[in-house]
Amino acid sequence: MKVFALSFMVATCFALSASAQVKNDLKRWKLKGPVKTVTEYEYSVNATAKEAVKDVLKVKSVCRYNDEGNRVEYVTYSADGAMLSRSVYNYNDSGRLVDIRRFRGDGGLNVTTTYVYDKLGNESEENNYDPSGTLFMTGKGKYDLNGNRIVFDRYDGKGHLFLKSNIRYDRNGNETEEREYDSHSSLQFTTTYEHGNYDKKGNWTFKAVYKNDKPRSVFEREIEYAGK
Repeated sequence: MKVFALSFMVATCFALSASAQVKNDLKRWKLKGPVKTVTEYEYSVNATAKEAVKDVLKVKSVCRYNDEGNRVEYVTYSADGAMLSRSVYNYNDSGRLVDIRRFRGDGGLNVTTTYVYDKLGNESEENNYDPSGTLFMTGKGKYDLNGNRIVFDRYDGKGHLFLKSNIRYDRNGNETEEREYDSHSSLQFTTTYEHGNYDKKGNWTFKAVYKNDKPRSVFEREIEYAGK
């Protein structure tokens, strides 16, 4: 019995240690292969149509990853090419995300987000601060056994809950539905996501977004892989 108990404890500790390993951003964002950059285009759609068909380009974003598979920079541009925002990612020596600094198009600091992790290495809490350092929003998440965030609650700077989200995923780990509730648990919005046009690495290059069953936007993305 003692041998069994010891073996169980060792196996349990090994499992927890493996689960707590730091996930890089490629795993966090469900990207496969040695991704170098992801360029994403968001298009408006005809809101009165039943299907999401792209219309006019709204926003272009470019995200760069380092050799460790972590985000280095995320930049958004307007349809005419003007920079809207730039986010810079800061990691510790273990490769864990410490904070994100988001700057406006003119270079001024807009938001700083810091992170707290649970025992399994999941981002259990994020705190958002304005340029003066004042906390204005906190998000708290819960995860399933696959590391997918299935609950995300948002609180204002005074700690009052104002929005709750329940999230579902497909077997590939892609988000398929988000239900948003107010602080009284009244459903406000249901957002659904349809993914398609997968590349050779198994990453989607097309995504349609619907809000309360009405088309909201279309995303197309181009993925550049290292070694090309």
